[in-house]
Amino acid sequence: MPTRTWSLAAAVVLGAASVFLFFVMARPPRDHWRVTKVFIPKGSAYPLIEKTLIGKGVLRYPVAFRILVGGTMTGTKLQHGEYAFPAPPSAFELWGKIVSGDVAKYQVTIPAGSTIYDIAQTLGSLELANPPTFLSAATSPGLARQMGLPTGTLEGYLFPDTYTLVKDMSAEEILGVMVRLFRRKFTPDMERMAEEDGFALSEIVTIASIIEKETGEEEEKPLISAVIRRRLSLGMPLQMDPTIIYGLKKFGGNLTKKDLRTSNPYNTYLNPGLPPGPISNPGLSSLAAAVKPADADYLYFVSRKDGSHQFSRTLKEHNQAVTVYQKGKNGIMARRSGPAEESDPVGAGPSTPPPRP
Repeated sequence: MPTRTWSLAAAVVLGAASVFLFFVMARPPRDHWRVTKVFIPKGSAYPLIEKTLIGKGVLRYPVAFRILVGGTMTGTKLQHGEYAFPAPPSAFELWGKIVSGDVAKYQVTIPAGSTIYDIAQTLGSLELANPPTFLSAATSPGLARQMGLPTGTLEGYLFPDTYTLVKDMSAEEILGVMVRLFRRKFTPDMERMAEEDGFALSEIVTIASIIEKETGEEEEKPLISAVIRRRLSLGMPLQMDPTIIYGLKKFGGNLTKKDLRTSNPYNTYLNPGLPPGPISNPGLSSLAAAVKPADADYLYFVSRKDGSHQFSRTLKEHNQAVTVYQKGKNGIMARRSGPAEESDPVGAGPSTPPPRP
């Protein structure tokens, strides 16, 4: 072939390569660009992926992208999930992101004391889970058995922490992550200590969940635990307001005498012993307090209305504390927390109810 022909062919190839490289590496205009998220469903074939990327406006040069995918034989290696693009990507950047599965990640914080209903609401607001589906899985006895838990619900075993989650995780996968962290935090030694005191795992987690709802003061948690244990040992009703609130389908913010007299499994005014299961998902300090209560003989406590509580050994001491901390100048009862006798006025406890779906 004549030298001129070779030169012309080389120029054509080089020119084509340069044009291809330009479209592969070029970034689309940034004008009016906003963070764009694209969700690729599991099992999506390449044509649907390309159509989705074009439809969302992140793939401006589809021919270059198609050649890049075909040339690298990665058409079947494009991964599903949600992808975030804070800036317009080049075809090469887009390809690299989807091939590597660099999906968008969400930092989700579950505060101590959250219920499964709170968690479902949080995940739903971020579109990370469908709340009814999540609650169905969280209250599935079959799923609880699969996870080795002696209960019909996962309430109490979803450890409060900050989790990194992605969009296409199933409810079961999210729940599994939380339960596994609970298993790591609540150690075999802690479970053994509880068993030595005569408490099964479900019972000690239930105690911890009540502690979590009764106080946010770390130094008080072992004292609350001591009150619960002593009442149980004496056969006294726990009379803990947060348990009643948990059992109510609707709660207007103030407990009434009618609420206290309404029968439900979580009414610890009417039912002796512990409620049938946890009323929240307790943090590590509440779990530790449930396992190791303070060496104290208190039977009562009342809110000082500043976040702390006054503890009492006798009903007389307790009634005096109620007068000091809970009655205003007009003698009307304000908020109360902790166990109370039937004669005590009724006030709202310090906890909020779980939002029901």
